[in-house]
Amino acid sequence: FNSSLDPWAAKLVVLIATVGQFFCGAAGLTSASRTWYAFSRDRAMPGWFIFRRVNRARVPFNAVIAVSIAALAISWPALFGKNDYPYAFFALTGICTVGLYLAYILPVILRLRAGDRFEPGPWNLGRRYKLVNGLAIFFVVLVVYALDLPYSPLGLPWNNGFDASLVNYTPLAILLPLIFGVWYLVSAKNKYQGPVRTLEEDEVTADV
Repeated sequence: FNSSLDPWAAKLVVLIATVGQFFCGAAGLTSASRTWYAFSRDRAMPGWFIFRRVNRARVPFNAVIAVSIAALAISWPALFGKNDYPYAFFALTGICTVGLYLAYILPVILRLRAGDRFEPGPWNLGRRYKLVNGLAIFFVVLVVYALDLPYSPLGLPWNNGFDASLVNYTPLAILLPLIFGVWYLVSAKNKYQGPVRTLEEDEVTADV
């Protein structure tokens, strides 16, 4: 910014970006912790008996702390770089992008898999859904592949001169879901029995 703007304008842009990132982080923490709590309430994740608890203010405190620690652990390498080049920051943004794209594409894959058994709503793609879904899946595969590539040959452990600060750890966004997927197929699917109804939900339903 300093090369394109006056000093005061560059500082203003950085300030706006900082405030925006703060609110984005707060929104992400709120969403992630509530999602963690919801899955724990339904006993659909490891440690559910810890993260399903809420404090006196009805806040899932344990889930908030767990998500905060996980986010800090993932973000910590982004504070360091090689020759002032923030490789880890790029990996962090790559993880966010890959995670979002994979989450978005799962319903598309399930729709394509369901075929004619799927009951479309009033607004749908008609017969073109196969083409559109196929293109969407191809695009996501391309994006995930591109973001998983190493930033430098020195970021590969099997190359001479390996430097851990140059590692692109975006593939963790794929590895961790695969681990949980295997855990679900091996164990969790035999224990998970669907959403757990709570007293509050029963009362709301009764009032309606």
